[in-house]
Amino acid sequence: MNQEQTMNLPIRYYSITTVPREYTPQPVLPEGKQVDMGEFLSAMASAKSQVSALSPYLFVLFETENGGAFWQYLDMAGELGRIHFVSSDSYVSATKIIFPNGAYMYRINQVFLKRE
Repeated sequence: MNQEQTMNLPIRYYSITTVPREYTPQPVLPEGKQVDMGEFLSAMASAKSQVSALSPYLFVLFETENGGAFWQYLDMAGELGRIHFVSSDSYVSATKIIFPNGAYMYRINQVFLKRE
């Protein structure tokens, strides 16, 4: 059975970035025809794609209880209730999950960002 321990851990770095949610590549090579390496590289260099939606993510790098670093992305679409602004230093409320084989991971429950 897994062991779980919830703790507050300081944030070392965070940023908000957008990631394509719907990515549609456009074909550039003719189907059913052999191409040489030059044609292939030229087609790849001129390839176009279409991004029809972007999703915002919060990248969080936090310090673990033993001083190490751990990072995680938080999908902000539908998850804004887990992000709070505070006057104290930034930190995450995270659960450390320890598996029976000794491996472990962290799951972010809440993010508290210092209001500047």
